[in-house]
Amino acid sequence: MPTVRYPHQHWVWFHTECPGFPSINFETYRSVFNWTITYRADSDSSGAWGSLYRTYQRLKVEGVDPYPNKDYTVGKKKLAVWFISKCNTQANRVAYATELVKHMHVDVFGRCGKTVCAKWNVTCMPGIIRQYKFYLAFENMKCKEYLTEKFWRNALANDVIPVVLGANRSDYERLAPPHSYIHVDDFKSPKELADFLKKLGEDKDQYNAYFKWKTTPPKNMPLEEGGWCNLCRELIERCPTKRKLYTDLRRWFEGEHLSMCDPLENVKFQKLRFVDDHFQAATYTD
Repeated sequence: MPTVRYPHQHWVWFHTECPGFPSINFETYRSVFNWTITYRADSDSSGAWGSLYRTYQRLKVEGVDPYPNKDYTVGKKKLAVWFISKCNTQANRVAYATELVKHMHVDVFGRCGKTVCAKWNVTCMPGIIRQYKFYLAFENMKCKEYLTEKFWRNALANDVIPVVLGANRSDYERLAPPHSYIHVDDFKSPKELADFLKKLGEDKDQYNAYFKWKTTPPKNMPLEEGGWCNLCRELIERCPTKRKLYTDLRRWFEGEHLSMCDPLENVKFQKLRFVDDHFQAATYTD
C-alpha cells in the first residue's frame, strides 16, 4: 500500500470476508480509508456476494426456464452435499454438521473432505452439486448480512435448496428470494432438521415449492449497480470537499466486541477428520 495519499485521492477499503477471516491489523488503517466496499449494506459501495437483482437478472440472461410445473427433483438421486475448505475454524458450523450427519447422509467434498475438483475447474463443482437435493450453505461465522457464494452460487445457481447457517433469519428474509432456503434456526436440533430434510426430499410437490420464487420476481425490486460501477459514479458525482474518513475501521466493521457477529456459543475449536467422506464422529444408521 502507498505510504502517501495525495489530497485528490480517495482510498477505498475492499473486503468481502467477515470479521476475523482473515485476521487484520486494523491499527495500521486508522484514518486511512475514505470509502468501503464490503458485503454489508451500510458500505459505501456494494461488495455483496449476491443479490435479488443479480439473481433474477441471471435468470433472464441465461434463459433459465420459468416453467411453473418444472420438477426440480429430476436427476437428483442423492440427499445432501457440503463443500468445505476451512477445516480449522470457529466451530459452530462444524459442531452442528457433526451432529447432523449422525441422522442423515451428507457427502463432504473439498479440502476438508474428498478432493474431487481442481481449483480452477469451474464446471466440476456445479456438476456434482446438481446431483443433490440439498446443499449445506454453512458460513464461517454468524455475521450480519453475511451471505456468501455458498448460498448464491453453489446452491441457488445450481437449483439446489440451500440449508443455511450463518446470518440471522431476518437477514435472509430481506436479502434472499422468498421461500428459497431452509434455515437451521427454525429447528430445535440437528436431528429435527435431518428428519425434515429426509421427508422433504421424498415429497416432490413440497420440494418444488422452494423454486416458485424463480417465476415470480418481487415487485419494486431495487435496481443494483455492481460495486465498481457504483464506485465510479460516486467518484464522479460526489463533491471532492465532502470526503468522509474512517477513523476507526475496526469499530465500524467488527463492532464493539465483535457485535456484528453472533457469539460462537462456547463451541471449542476443532479440526475436522473424515473417513470415507464422512465425519469420523458420524454414526448415521437410519
